[in-house]
Amino acid sequence: MTYSIPLLNMVLIAGRMAGMIFASPVFGSRNYPVHYKIGLMFFLTLLIYPMVPIDISYQVDTFWGYGWFLANEIIIGITFGLILTIYFNFIYFAGDLIDRDLGFAMVNVVNPLDESQIAVTSNFFYVFSTLIFLHLNLHHELIMAMVTSYERIKVGTALLLAPTYDVFIDVVAASMILGFQIAAPFVITVLIANIILALLSKAMPGMNIFILGMPFKIFFGFLLFIILMPYLYDIFGRILLDGFYYIQRFFSLFSP
Repeated sequence: MTYSIPLLNMVLIAGRMAGMIFASPVFGSRNYPVHYKIGLMFFLTLLIYPMVPIDISYQVDTFWGYGWFLANEIIIGITFGLILTIYFNFIYFAGDLIDRDLGFAMVNVVNPLDESQIAVTSNFFYVFSTLIFLHLNLHHELIMAMVTSYERIKVGTALLLAPTYDVFIDVVAASMILGFQIAAPFVITVLIANIILALLSKAMPGMNIFILGMPFKIFFGFLLFIILMPYLYDIFGRILLDGFYYIQRFFSLFSP
């Protein structure tokens, strides 16, 4: 027999919310205890449950139909969170390019998001962008986007993965382009520093260019960091805000 049970409907809402929270940036970071994430998931579920229209029914004798609905909601939530997580990869890509040129490529630190090994500059960009994300209240925008998803994507709507490929491809492309653009000033500066070192080595053949080269490039890199620091807040703020454009594209796939 097919029924629509309020408690099971609430679990469907919680399933999508759980996928969003655990897969999205900032909220999905391992810095935050798991019970905090679960508490946020249930609090938001109880808060929005009266406002979410659910007009689906499922088999209660075998629960196969309900299991399909629950798995689909979790996948929708994970897909939602992965879009922003992939977009955030511009931080790591830019940091890897910068560290390779400055000579920090052999030094790694623990990534607070997933406890992997990342470059020093990537970790700096991650912490910096997270603070900007919170300061601009983009975490509130992310929660609002989670709530809006129940209006744009009705509970029980089947997720077709094929149409989402274009969104993911564009997110990956945008992340790589942004990484190149952020790292470009440092790459060009280090290139100029290498040219200067080459000219010095020709002018003074007895100079140990290998001993002088590393601190010389690091000095220019830190100098550029100091020069660009007043502008990084606005740059990262606009970049992080533009990430919600891809969330809107994901919602548009389900528009009637």
